[in-house]
Amino acid sequence: MTVLDAVGDYLQAQGVGTLGSDLFLAVMPESPDACVCVYETTGYSPEETMGAGAFAVDRPGLQVICRAGLGDYPAARDKAVTVRGLLAGIVEQTLSGVHVLRVSASGSMQPMGEDQNGRPMVSVNFDCMVSP
Repeated sequence: MTVLDAVGDYLQAQGVGTLGSDLFLAVMPESPDACVCVYETTGYSPEETMGAGAFAVDRPGLQVICRAGLGDYPAARDKAVTVRGLLAGIVEQTLSGVHVLRVSASGSMQPMGEDQNGRPMVSVNFDCMVSP
């Protein structure tokens, strides 16, 4: 289980969407119009130790893109605000077997314009700290 999978499970449990229906991991499909997709992104270098394990703390990044129906920018932004609040509240939790030390928003919402079908998209990025 990766932090991507764990965050997807968490967002589903919090009512953001249903995995495979309107909540996706790594690939946003053409439909439905209104959906959320979580992507892995470059994070920070892991914290290393002198012990037997490779890393003391892994520090991956995540990006969440919220897409709404044609011309409904407020819905995309509202969903991004909701997701930002939910993920930024994760501190010292085990999600689907992954020990997440912290998830921090690395900025505010970023309007991404519209996709090729005129559907507005808004993204928000996160820095994660995960105990391997």
